Amino acid sequence: MVAAATVGTMSATFVSAGTGRAYTFAQLAAIDTSGVTATDSGYVVTADFTIAAGDTLRLMNNDKVLLGDKVMVSVNGYADFAVPDTAVITRATATAAPKGFKVYDTNSGMTMKNVTMEYAGINFGSTNGHLAIDHCTFTLYNGKINSGSVVNYSSSCDGNTVTGSYFVDNTVSALGNGANTPVGLVVDNCVFLRNTTSKRNRPQINMTCGGPYDITITHNKVIGLAETTLAGGIGLSNMLGLAYTGKVTVKGNDIEDNRYGVAMIGPMNLYIEDNMIKNNNYESNPNNGGSGISIYDSSNKGNVRIKGNHIENSLWGITVIGAPTVNAGKTQVAADDPDYNPGENVLVNNGNNGELYDLYNNGTGTIYAQGNTWNVATQDSVSIEKVVFHKADNDALGLVIFMPAHQPNTGVGTVTTAAQVVETRYYNLQGIYSREPLEGLNIKVTRYSDGTARSEKIVK
Repeated sequence: MVAAATVGTMSATFVSAGTGRAYTFAQLAAIDTSGVTATDSGYVVTADFTIAAGDTLRLMNNDKVLLGDKVMVSVNGYADFAVPDTAVITRATATAAPKGFKVYDTNSGMTMKNVTMEYAGINFGSTNGHLAIDHCTFTLYNGKINSGSVVNYSSSCDGNTVTGSYFVDNTVSALGNGANTPVGLVVDNCVFLRNTTSKRNRPQINMTCGGPYDITITHNKVIGLAETTLAGGIGLSNMLGLAYTGKVTVKGNDIEDNRYGVAMIGPMNLYIEDNMIKNNNYESNPNNGGSGISIYDSSNKGNVRIKGNHIENSLWGITVIGAPTVNAGKTQVAADDPDYNPGENVLVNNGNNGELYDLYNNGTGTIYAQGNTWNVATQDSVSIEKVVFHKADNDALGLVIFMPAHQPNTGVGTVTTAAQVVETRYYNLQGIYSREPLEGLNIKVTRYSDGTARSEKIVK
């Protein structure tokens, strides 16, 4: 029978000697003061214990570890949780709310493979070590060891990986870190399903980006609750305006049924490429969200490349606030030019309140968005203008350069209309306009009395 002991029932917390020894849960169960007991159900942990720096906590194949209420295991050495077949970490009783594992010393590290963890999480605070997770499952996390995410990176460190793993039905985000603790991380070939069940304003993946660290999020499925909620898909932030030289890549993911797809807040070097971003519209108020891709950077320093994405059934396709450098397609430069981007984004049925919004430039910067397929029958400038909101609609906003679109054409929109010309303006690439053509390349925007508009490039 499993005893219903709680934290604090033992006179002192067990701390290993720090002599370089590896401890299994079976070996800990043989130590009277460890708080670990061997039972028919598995190894029951009824009190906190600490593995000292230099020592190792080792999970063995087919182990089942049952954590008691509020229990937290601290590892200041190394946690070797890589097993060849399977192991399970779960709660000891139906009412227990364990914390999980704190791996926190400067040189600590942790490896997990083929482990299922239920109701508990990981707080990783090493600066010189790294956390490697492969083919694991995390489910039903209760938010006790960290209120932000199942796996939380609480110190800046590099070399972290999460591969081939499942995060399912957790109360908060699956992955996250602090606003001032950017990390290097690779997340590849994982499934994130219905996380943030508490419906708080958190994405399933919630990473701060900054410093020299790269973050790579590739080939994952990020599938939401499919109901009105505050939970988003992938959130990437640099809200403190940290210095950054690293690259953030979101590529080849399937992101569906969230409040929003991909959201960037603050400056970073961000590449959003070749993702399926679909049905991310579970926001009751379009003014509060619902974008397939949302870019917010009031510092006007970020660099964002958007290529090859399929964005469908969002309340907004792509939204931009602030004036970061956004390249969603730049085809009229040489193919070997660093700014060349074939575009190749496909936008389908993005809108709200009866209006279509493929791209909404709600900032002051000029956005290149050439080479894309828009949600219009004819890929010409007149038609595309109807699904793009920018300087042509509100003079305080930046320009969107969307021609040529992705089709065989001359790159110049043409229109035949009986409507009268209401106004003609010429914009340079800095967004400055004039009634007459400016020196160099101009975007000529002509508005007609029937509400349509035509844009074309001219050179003076």
